[in-house]
Amino acid sequence: MTAPEQDLTTIARRLAVYVKPYRAGLGLTLLAYLGAAATEPVIPWIISKLFGTGFDAGSFPIYWVPAILIGLFFVRGLCSFLGQYMFNWTLSRSVMDFRAALLDALLRADARTFTSLQPGTAVTKVVNDPQQILTLLGNTLINVLRDGLPALAMVANLFWLNWKLTLLSLVTTPLMAWVVRKVNHRVRQMGTRTYDAQLSLVNKVDDVTRAWRVVRSFDAAEHERNEFAKRAKEVQQSGLKTAAAGAMTQPLSQLIASIGLSLIVALALYQSRRNGTGVGEFAAFVTALLLLTSRLRHLSDLAQPITNALVIARGCLTMMDTPSEPDTGTRELKDCRGEITLDDVVLRYPEADRPALNGLSLVFKAGQTTALVGSSGAGKSSIVHLLLAFGAPTSGQIRIDGEDIGELRKANLRRQFAVVSQDIVLFDTSVAANIAYGQPLDAARLEQALRAAHLWDFVQTLPQGVDTPVGANGSKLSGGQRQRLAIARALYKDAPIWVFDEATSALDTESERAVQQALEAWQGRKTLIVIAHRLSTIRGADVIHVLRDGKRVETGSHAELIARDGAYAAMVRAQHGE
Repeated sequence: MTAPEQDLTTIARRLAVYVKPYRAGLGLTLLAYLGAAATEPVIPWIISKLFGTGFDAGSFPIYWVPAILIGLFFVRGLCSFLGQYMFNWTLSRSVMDFRAALLDALLRADARTFTSLQPGTAVTKVVNDPQQILTLLGNTLINVLRDGLPALAMVANLFWLNWKLTLLSLVTTPLMAWVVRKVNHRVRQMGTRTYDAQLSLVNKVDDVTRAWRVVRSFDAAEHERNEFAKRAKEVQQSGLKTAAAGAMTQPLSQLIASIGLSLIVALALYQSRRNGTGVGEFAAFVTALLLLTSRLRHLSDLAQPITNALVIARGCLTMMDTPSEPDTGTRELKDCRGEITLDDVVLRYPEADRPALNGLSLVFKAGQTTALVGSSGAGKSSIVHLLLAFGAPTSGQIRIDGEDIGELRKANLRRQFAVVSQDIVLFDTSVAANIAYGQPLDAARLEQALRAAHLWDFVQTLPQGVDTPVGANGSKLSGGQRQRLAIARALYKDAPIWVFDEATSALDTESERAVQQALEAWQGRKTLIVIAHRLSTIRGADVIHVLRDGKRVETGSHAELIARDGAYAAMVRAQHGE
C-alpha cells in the first residue's frame, strides 16, 4: 500500500514539524541577518556624501571614510557569521530528528513493506535524503535572509530617494513571477524523474554489493556494467534536463529586469536634466538600484533547489507513511510454559494460487522437542512466520499456553521466542554485541552461549576476543561460524521457546554434533521447534510432524515413523541413497 501523493505545500508543512522545536535558533538567525541587512542602505548614503560634498575642502575629515567602511563591513561580517552558525545548529538537529522519525517508521512498518522496499532505497531515504532536503531548503533560507532582507531594506531606501522611479521598477514584477512559475513547473517534473532514476541506480549498486559472489560465479560483470550504465544514463539525462530547466530562470529574469532597469535609468536621467538633480542624489539612486538588482539576481535562483528538496521529501514522507504493523493485542504472557496449539489454521499469501497452510492442526507440547519436516513449500517456515506474528492466519487460531496470540502484545509474544533462521543476519559490530543483541551484556552468560554453540575456542583466537568486529553481516566469518554465532545469540536470549529453522545446515559434522548435544541438555526445559531437511539432525526429537502442501500427513517419533514405512521413511531412504 502506498500513501497518496502529497502536494508540495503539504510536504513543506510536514517538514516544518522537525524544525519547529529549534525555532529559537531560527529566531537568532533572523536577528543576525536583520543586523547585516541594516548595514545595506549605508552604502548608498556614503556614495551620496562622497559625490555630493566629499570632494569639497573641509566638508568632513577624510579618516571618517575608512573608519566607517571598515566598521560597516566588520559588523556585517560578524552578523553573517552568527546567522550562519545559528542556522547550521538548527539544521543539524532538525536533520537528526527527521532521520530518527524515518527510522522509527521503518522499525514499525508492516512486514509486507519489506517485500518491496530494497535496502539501498531505505538507506538513501533514511541517511542521505534528510540531509540533502534540509540542506537545500536551508541554503535557500540563508539566501533569502542574506539577499532578501537587504533587498527589502534597499527597496525602502529607493522609495525614500525617489518613489516615482521605484514604483516604475515594480512594473516588470508580475511578468517575472509568471516566468518563474512556468520554469518551476518544469523543474518539478524533471526533478521527480531524476530522483526516481537515482533510486534505481542506488538499488543496482546495492544488488551488486550484496550479490557479488553470484555476479562473479555467473561471470555477469559485463551484464551488470551494462545495467549500471543504462540506469546511470537515465540519471544523467534527467539531471541534465532538470539543470536546463533551472538554468532558464536566471537569464529570463535578468532579461526582464534589464527592461525595467533601462526604463528607470532613462527616466532618472530625464528627471536629472529637467529638475537639475545633483550628481550625488543620482549616484546614490543608481548605486542602490544596482545593489538591489544584484540581490534579486541571487533570489531568482531559489526556485530550483526548493522544488528539488520537496520532490525528494515526497519520497521520504511516502516511506514514513507506510502502514505500521498492526498490534491490537492487550494481554501479556507471564511465566510462559511454551505449549503451542495450531487449530485448523489456514494461511493464504496475497496473489498465491493455493494456501501455504491448509487447515493445519498441530500441538507443540511444553518442554518437548518437535521437528517439522517436508519438502520445500510444505509450510514449515510459514508456521514460524505466524508464530512470530509477522502475519495473521487467514482463518483458524494459534494459542500459546491457551492464550490466542492475536490477543497478546506483539513485543510480549516475541520475547517468548529465540529464533535461528536459515537466513543468517548479523550486525556490523562485535561478537559480544551480536550475541547479546538487545539485552544487557553478561560475561558468564556470554561464555556459556559461546561454548554451547561450539564457538568459544575460535573466539579466543580472534585479535580482540569477543570484542572483535564481525564485519557487514558477518563477512569476516565463514558460513559455519556465522551460523554458530546466530545459534549462540538464540542461546543467550534464553527464551522459553526456541525455533531452529535449518540452523545447523552450514555446520560440519563435528560442530553439528556439539550443537545437538547442547540442545539435548535443554531438552525437557525448553520447547524446541526444529525445522530440518537433514533428517539426521532430528532423530532424537520427541515428535516429528511430516508436512506436505500445508497439511500434516504423518506424526510420530523417528522409530515410529520408520516402522510405519510412510512418507517419512521414504524421505530417510532417499537421503541415504537407498
